[in-house]
Amino acid sequence: MVHKLTMLPYDDFMAEFLPPIDGTPDDNVFDNMFDAVPTDGKEADMYLPFVHAVNNAAILGHFCLASTESLPDPTDPKRRKTDVGMYRLGTVPTTGGRTDWATIALTIEFKTHPTQDDPFDDKTDTGYPSSSARRRDNLGQILGYADLVFRRQQTTHHFSVMILGDCARIERIDHAGVVFSSKFNYKQEPAKLGQFFWRLAHASSEARGRDTTATYVSPSSPDGLEMLAWETKTLPTDDYTRQLFVETLDRGWAWWKLRVRDGDGYKEFLVAKPAFAAPGVVGRATRGYVAYDKSNADRPFVYLKDCWRVVHERSELEGDILATLNEHEVSNVPTVLCHGDVQEQRTVSQDIWARLHPGKECRMKAHQHYRLVVNEVGLPLKKFPNGQDLVSVLIDCLEAHEEAYTKANIIHRDISVGNILLIPWGEHPKDKQPIYKGLLTDWELSKRTEYNELEARHPDRTGTWQFLSVNALKRPNAHIEIADELESFFYVLLYCAIRFLPHTCNDVSQFMYSFFDRGEIAGPLEYTCSLHKFLAMRYGCLVSTDGQPVVFLTQPRTSKEIAAAVAESEKKPGLSLKELVRDGSKLKAKTTVPKDQRHPINKIFVTLLKWFKARYELVAPLDDDSGPSASNRRMSFYPRAATKWNRHIRTQAAEPVQSVTPAEALLIATAKKLTTHGDMLELLTEMVYGEEWQDKWPRNDKQPDQLDPKFKPTPEKSQQQGKRTEREEDTLEDSQPDSKRLRSAASRE
Repeated sequence: MVHKLTMLPYDDFMAEFLPPIDGTPDDNVFDNMFDAVPTDGKEADMYLPFVHAVNNAAILGHFCLASTESLPDPTDPKRRKTDVGMYRLGTVPTTGGRTDWATIALTIEFKTHPTQDDPFDDKTDTGYPSSSARRRDNLGQILGYADLVFRRQQTTHHFSVMILGDCARIERIDHAGVVFSSKFNYKQEPAKLGQFFWRLAHASSEARGRDTTATYVSPSSPDGLEMLAWETKTLPTDDYTRQLFVETLDRGWAWWKLRVRDGDGYKEFLVAKPAFAAPGVVGRATRGYVAYDKSNADRPFVYLKDCWRVVHERSELEGDILATLNEHEVSNVPTVLCHGDVQEQRTVSQDIWARLHPGKECRMKAHQHYRLVVNEVGLPLKKFPNGQDLVSVLIDCLEAHEEAYTKANIIHRDISVGNILLIPWGEHPKDKQPIYKGLLTDWELSKRTEYNELEARHPDRTGTWQFLSVNALKRPNAHIEIADELESFFYVLLYCAIRFLPHTCNDVSQFMYSFFDRGEIAGPLEYTCSLHKFLAMRYGCLVSTDGQPVVFLTQPRTSKEIAAAVAESEKKPGLSLKELVRDGSKLKAKTTVPKDQRHPINKIFVTLLKWFKARYELVAPLDDDSGPSASNRRMSFYPRAATKWNRHIRTQAAEPVQSVTPAEALLIATAKKLTTHGDMLELLTEMVYGEEWQDKWPRNDKQPDQLDPKFKPTPEKSQQQGKRTEREEDTLEDSQPDSKRLRSAASRE
């Protein structure tokens, strides 16, 4: 959030967001309003006196304040609750002080110290309290509340108030950033806070942040009853879509009728709890719904995506991209039904910052509210039945990626676990297990290949952190190439395999954290790829965090075997990842696992790692201070070959590269396998369907999720690599190198 904060003087803040309207009271109406609010005791002593002061002043019209610090909203697994909230009359929580994130109109948080608890720092250029963890935590608390509101309601922005002893600040939060007021003493100037409450309560719905294209649906209304009726109905085909819809009918969440542009008109869809909601305030804030289309009796359930797309002159609407792919008959991609921007609902934080800083580059991005509806409703990739079908699904999505690139000149640029779905289409003849085809979704960040010669559309990383290539993580401004996308497919396969297939890794949670989530500090508030991912690409091998080879097995180890392996590892601890990166000769590449116990998927990993290793040795050498020493990089003769190779692939010359040594020629031939989709598709297809391998895949190899949902890295392990902070507020297309979906969404899907 470092570059996402903007301070406005109180008067400017009010004039910008809540200007006076007819009937606005004079300031003297609020004299002595907060005199009874104690500020020299405990935080909790302030709640009720403050609530009474505002409610008794009769300034909130159809709203009132309620103290909600006692009980959390039951729909929030983290059990968060705000101290005080403003609710519309008739929606005030009735269960003794329970927060309700679905109906709250304003969050109010109390702290006791005007400076030490202040989530903003007026003394810095950015307003970010970088010198105080306590103040940063308070900022995270405010943003966490806004995130809960954005997920459960249909809003464009959210107001909050921070009480700091006898001082206060007001915040307006949208998906570009936070605009906050100057700090003022509400005891000495009660009119400032009183005017805010009055104007907010009497403002239009749009000014308060309500999305007027969304209509609340009560479960007892005709629309709500029609939604509930599907709990007992069935569909003749694709009944799984009905089942997915029924799973979203959670009465603890608000239900909605959403309007989506359809050509010159609109269509309406009924939705309940999101099937997916990306965490974090700043960014695209994507929510995915299994939606009910009342107008289509034959196909009543569709997928509705609600997001805040980045506004850029070369950005295309995802629906238009999908329409192009559909016109070119690209297989295994969604079929667009309708889409469009939602009115003129656009973030404003970036405009205010730019107005206050003329001539300076704004690190915020403008976001426009957007909805897209597609016909296909898919299952998450983690539902794959076994390893062989997992690879088969990836083949489908690789084919989609190849066809989009060759037929429509479009590259996806966001290959991740969350963007690959399963579509049921039959049963396996042997064991009647469902057979799935893969669907490559979320083309929002895709780009036409003719733009590759132009300046990067967004001068930072594009995609999901956990699945970005090493090249993309180390070179944020580089254009995404086919090789980068193939590397992302590799990470998707590894991600699923390490969580759900049997293997020799003793600590899956630590592996996931170290490989996918961690980042190396690359500069002030800048991060690059993890040492673990760097190690795999640099040396072409897959090891656990203790340096032991990771081997996938046909059968899971017994608890006794696992205990023995853990004891052996603790008895003879291996080298740290940093030591292994600096000296790859110490890696233990060989395994003692008998050949008949090795899973076929090992061949895929071993083969692909050889290709990626060649690429990074030749085409994109990984020069990095955290990497291996100069004497061990083996880079001395590669620049000459790399120059020839790069010139070769740019011109797509038919003749082979000349004047290279045999070692260089081997590297060139190996790296070339990643310049098109063909070799990877051939490898995966042979492994799944080839006569030599297709019957060697165990049908029941999928295990329960081996990732501990309660895992937290120990301080010692956290210090092995630089920690990326403030991940929950930013996205990769924002200025800091954060993931489009953070771990709670991406690494736990």
